[in-house]
Amino acid sequence: MGLKHLFKAVTTEEERALSKEAVGSARERYLETNPLARYRNDEAYALKVDLIRNGLRRGGSSLPAGWVLDIGGSTAGEATVLAQEGIKFVVGDINESALDVSRERVRKFGLCEPGYVGMDVHQLPFADNSFHCVTMIEAFHHFPDHERALKEIYRVLRPGGLLYAQEPNGLDPLRKLSEIRDRMRGIHETSYSRRCLLRLFRRAGFERTIVAPGAHGRSSWKLEEIPMYRRWLTHFHSFLQKRWPVVFRSVQITAYKAGVSCGDIGEAKWQDLLRQPGGGAEVEFDSSIGRWRVRGSERTFPDLSGVPVLVVADATF
Repeated sequence: MGLKHLFKAVTTEEERALSKEAVGSARERYLETNPLARYRNDEAYALKVDLIRNGLRRGGSSLPAGWVLDIGGSTAGEATVLAQEGIKFVVGDINESALDVSRERVRKFGLCEPGYVGMDVHQLPFADNSFHCVTMIEAFHHFPDHERALKEIYRVLRPGGLLYAQEPNGLDPLRKLSEIRDRMRGIHETSYSRRCLLRLFRRAGFERTIVAPGAHGRSSWKLEEIPMYRRWLTHFHSFLQKRWPVVFRSVQITAYKAGVSCGDIGEAKWQDLLRQPGGGAEVEFDSSIGRWRVRGSERTFPDLSGVPVLVVADATF
């Protein structure tokens, strides 16, 4: 896409198209990889998943009983691993093709299947106060409008709910160089410093936000995607992460919505939480046309082999 993206914002639709292209090109590799086997054999990946699990425990010993929304989950590797432990995940992504790959892989290996929803984080297709927890794993920096995304996340979290995220470090100069390179390719990425993250989450209404050091190193599965001539830089970056973690190591973000949770919706079907994007009327599957219909309206949304695709750009009237 060239130099125009140095001066022009990357749109959600452009991000969506690039994501579909990237996942499509690696489809067979995803389908050949059992996420549980990767968790057992890939040390850096296991650390990443372990940090998510510990983050969802809220400092205690028990995991959330209600639904957990994984935003920007793509092929949902981490959510798939944790779903086998009983966490009730709904995985959402703007790229519904990635969700389809995830579901095909889960069924291939006979794993417990999370829910899947094609969605835009800026207009989440769920009712207010729906989720006990929300996770964003290396996704937040891709969103075109971070303030709007956080306000939507705050809306769908239950009172007292938890947001857990893993993000690149905005102080990392190597990271900033990669963001400039990716912007020229038409990929939007913006990482933030600890101070900026705290300010963003406070503006969105979160009562308490904690930013702490995250994992370091790159998983062996991801390392295989990097050309040999660039791997030295990846190893050098891992060294910098260990030597100067404040600047180079990724961060974990834990943020709490104000209030106290009342009742338990953990046994409700996740489909009951679906709404018109932005939190409007209820949405239900219309088998006569094979699409998801907004109740009391002629507005409908696509269905991809059972995955609702509740993105405003895809709606028909």
